[in-house]
Parts: sequence; structure tokens; C-alpha cells
Amino acid sequence: MASVATAADAPSPLLGAVPPLAWMAGLAALVDLAINRILIKLGHSVWSNDALFELDRWGGFARNLSVVAALVATAFCLGSLSSRRSGLPLSARAGIAAFGWVLIPIVTLMTFLPLAWTRPELVHVVAGLAHATSLLLILAGLHWKSTPTTVAALILTLVASLSGLASMIVGMVGERAFWAHTDRLSNAFRWSGELAYLAVPFAVAFALAIPWRTARGKAALFTSTLAAAAVAVGMAFWHRAVDTDLPTMVYGAARLELFPDRYAVLYAIPLGMGWAATVAAAMSEDAARRQMGAALLLLLSAGYAPRTPSALIVSVLGVALLARSAIALAQRRR
Repeated sequence: MASVATAADAPSPLLGAVPPLAWMAGLAALVDLAINRILIKLGHSVWSNDALFELDRWGGFARNLSVVAALVATAFCLGSLSSRRSGLPLSARAGIAAFGWVLIPIVTLMTFLPLAWTRPELVHVVAGLAHATSLLLILAGLHWKSTPTTVAALILTLVASLSGLASMIVGMVGERAFWAHTDRLSNAFRWSGELAYLAVPFAVAFALAIPWRTARGKAALFTSTLAAAAVAVGMAFWHRAVDTDLPTMVYGAARLELFPDRYAVLYAIPLGMGWAATVAAAMSEDAARRQMGAALLLLLSAGYAPRTPSALIVSVLGVALLARSAIALAQRRR
């Protein structure tokens, strides 16, 4: 892909608008995270059988809603980015269309067909397609020279995606080949990718450039501070409820294991920054930055290096929104 676009490649202004159902997909994915990967994991020590049944029912509804909404929003993103009005080269548009429009039908079938019909090989195919689509989407965002902080967010997202995939591939191949250094190399990829994933919220926060002196900016600052405080308080209560099981619970919720077990509560810092930036972006007057907030919401809800089809499609949608917002901001700078 060329790094500099020509004047004839001017993208559509619609790339700055949030696609239909994108916020619904993000909020449903957040509910899915809270119910299926946090509350239900607390188990019978906290909830009764009836409460667990109700949580499972609502958690299943939230997961299905997030997948359906993400599929619709992703289809809209693919259509806009693979069209001539996107300002991208033909090779980029063809790659996005080829991988994306194969990924969507497969995930759609896996969503509506019985779970017993989902084979592990098919999940691996979905993971490969999702990561390939994410790579092409990020390169499409880098095609236009956006703000430095937006470019940093795209590069960090790319590192997180590729490192997570490399860790999974090394683990699978090395285990079958009985390679002695499999765990060491797999963990190196995983931890570098997780570090990049935790740095994405800080890059997005700097990319927002919210005017703090205005009334809207002050309201965004106050609300985002409340969001960060809520995350910190929630993490403290979570730590108190599960005690030494907190690292395991954090890994089950967001697949994070970079910090030592005794310091697992420190995940509240990057996660708090992420949710604060999401709230601040949602209150922005700029549609492109609101789209960036929706992207961060989806990436945080999906977790690091997701492997389930539902989380993968949510993650792909987050990458697509981040790329679209980068293109919109770059267009404005031109």
C-alpha cells in the first residue's frame, strides 16, 4: 500500500460517521463481558442456582445481540472501505472485501446454527480470517497520514493483534513438534502484544484532543473521571470477592496475564483509562472521535487476543471503526 494518498483518492465524508448498530454492538458486548465473563464466573459461592440460570439467560441474549449488531455494523464498514469512494488503492479494497465478506457469512452461520455443529477447525479458520481482515483494516487506516496519536493507536492495535496470533501459532506448532522453547517464545509474543493492547487506551485518549475549557469538555472530563473511578472501585470489590482468584478471573474476562498475580489489581489503571476515554469520546462533538470511542469500547469488551467467534467479530468491528476514524481525521487535515 502506498503511504501517501493523492488528491484524486479523497475518501467519503461518511467514513467519519459511526455505522448503524455499532454502539449497540459495543454496549451488548460490554453486558456480555460483565455477565458471562465476570458475574457467572463467581459461581455458586455468590449466586444461587436460580440466579445463575437468569444470568445465563440474559448473558446468552447479550452475546447474540452483540454478534448480530456487530455483523451488521461490520458489513457497513466493509462496504464503505471497499468502495471507490474510500480513497484506498484497488489492492487494499480488494483484500478487505475478499477476507471480510468471507468472514461475515461464516460467523453468521456459526451464530444461528447449533453449537454442536461448530468444529474446532472452523474456529481456527474464523480466527485466521479475523486477524487477516484486521491487518488489512489497520493498513487501510495507515494509508492516510492521520494524527501521530491516531497512527500510534493503529500501530499498537496491529502489534497486539499480530502478537496474539503469533503466540497462538507458536503454541500450537511447538506443542506438536515438542520444541523445548515453545513456552518461552509463545509467552514473549503474548506479553509484548498484551503490553501493546494495554497501551491502546492511552494513545486513543491523547488522540481525542477534547477542548477541556469548553462546557462540553468539562462535562466530558467529569464524566470520564467518574468512569475511571467506577472501574477502580469495581476492581477493588472484585478483588475482595475473589481474593487470590483475581488473576484467574481477569484472564477469563479479558485474557490479561501480564502483571504478576499479586499486582493483578493494577489492571484498573489501563482499563480505567480505556473506559474513561470511551466515555469522553462518546461526548465529543466530533463524529470521527465518537467513532474512535465506539472502537475502543468494542476492543475493550472483546479482550486481548480473543478466540471465540463472537469476540473475534466484535474485535474486527472495533479495528474497522478505528481505521475509519483515522481516515476521517486524515481527510480533515488535508
